[in-house]
Amino acid sequence: MPIRPYLKEGAFAPDVVSAMGTAFDDACKALAASAQSTVTKETLATKIIELARGGEIDPVVLREMVLSEFGLSPLSKAEE
Repeated sequence: MPIRPYLKEGAFAPDVVSAMGTAFDDACKALAASAQSTVTKETLATKIIELARGGEIDPVVLREMVLSEFGLSPLSKAEE
């Protein structure tokens, strides 16, 4: 599922949109694997866009940061 529908405002370079899209796709797969999660795709997209606006453009870091924030990452489980 592409992230573009969630990009309502703001301009991002093509490489940043690509990184956000990769992070979003991977986060959506993790979300689907976590049946108990109540996090929506729109919430994931919004957070990824927010992180990208803050300067993070590495898709792996974006994915891990957003998943960790919602308790869906091995990183978040290690912190508990």
